Formats: sequence, structure tokens, C-alpha cells
Amino acid sequence: MENFLTWDVLTTYASFVSMVFMVVEFTKDLKIIKKIPTKYWSFFIAFILLCATNIVMNTFRVADIILYLLTSISISLGSNGLSNFNKGNKEDSK
Repeated sequence: MENFLTWDVLTTYASFVSMVFMVVEFTKDLKIIKKIPTKYWSFFIAFILLCATNIVMNTFRVADIILYLLTSISISLGSNGLSNFNKGNKEDSK
């Protein structure tokens, strides 16, 4: 159990999306965070977590900031998709 979550785990896309989803779901009802649309909050979480992971893994490069931003958008969209997965289309349920 001591190795349940490591920095290496965050180097895979699926694990990273899951962690972003988990953090966003846990924090999105906080008073200050509630004012921020979830897709932007998940982007922010993804970007910070991506930068932190690269810093810890000694792979962070300032020249890659644009790539981190683009990757954070992809991760944000993926984690938001998890949130909407079971909701379905309201039009279909009528």
C-alpha cells in the first residue's frame, strides 16, 4: 500500500486523467472554487500537476511550457468526460 500513488504512476495518461478528475471532484464544491467553471478548474489542476510531476521527475523544461499547456487541455477534456460519462443526453431520456 505504500506505493499506491507515486510520481511514476502520474506518467501515464490514464492515471493522470484519473488523478485530475479525483482532485477536481474533491475540490470543486469549495466556496472559492465554485465560481470557476469546472473545465477551467480541471485545466488549472492538470497544468499544476503536470508541471509538478515533470519537476519531480527532473524532466521539466521551460521550453516545453506550450506542450504542458496543450497537454493540460487534453487531460482536462478527458477528466471532464469522466464526469459526464453517466449523465447521458437529457433529450434521449424523454
